[in-house]
Amino acid sequence: MTRRPQSVAVLGIPVPLLLTALVVAALLGLLLSVTLEASTGNRSYSVSSSVEQASGAGKNSSGLPVVTEASLGTEVQRLVDSGMIQPPTSFDATACLRALGVQDSVLIMEEVAWSADESQAWLLVHGPTDRETLRANGGTVSATVVRPDCGPATADGGDRGESRLWSGDVMIGSL
Repeated sequence: MTRRPQSVAVLGIPVPLLLTALVVAALLGLLLSVTLEASTGNRSYSVSSSVEQASGAGKNSSGLPVVTEASLGTEVQRLVDSGMIQPPTSFDATACLRALGVQDSVLIMEEVAWSADESQAWLLVHGPTDRETLRANGGTVSATVVRPDCGPATADGGDRGESRLWSGDVMIGSL
C-alpha cells in the first residue's frame, strides 16, 4: 500500500491555501491604505463649521446668516476659510470704518441678520494683514457688526458713526 502524504488542515482548509489567502488579504489592505493616504494627503481640513451645518449660524427667511455674539467667531472663521467676498453694494465699508475711527483695511464683509431680532447689519472683518496671509498663517482680526446706515456724517449733521452694534477681536486658525 502506498501512503498518500496528508496535508495539515485548519477547520478543513489546507494550511498552504490559508497562508496564501492571508498574504493576499494583507497586501490588499496595504494597497488600500496607501491609496487612501495618497488621495487625502493634499486636502486641508478646517475646524470651522459652515452655515449649512446644524452647529453653524442659521439663515433667516431672506437667506442672510443670523449671527450673534456666540456664533460670530465661527462665522468669521467660515468667511476667511471660504474666501467669500460679497459683490460691491451701495454700502461703503471703508467710509463706515473711518467714521468709527478704525484705520484698518476691510478684508471681508458680509451682510448678516444680527442677534435675536435679526436686524439687518454688515459684518466687517478688518485688520492690518491681507486675506491670503490670514488664511495661510491664521492670527487675530477685528470684527465689527454695523447697521447699514454706518458711514460719514450726513448732510443734516447727524453722526452715522453711532451705528456700531458689536466690535471685538476674533482668533482665526490657518488653513
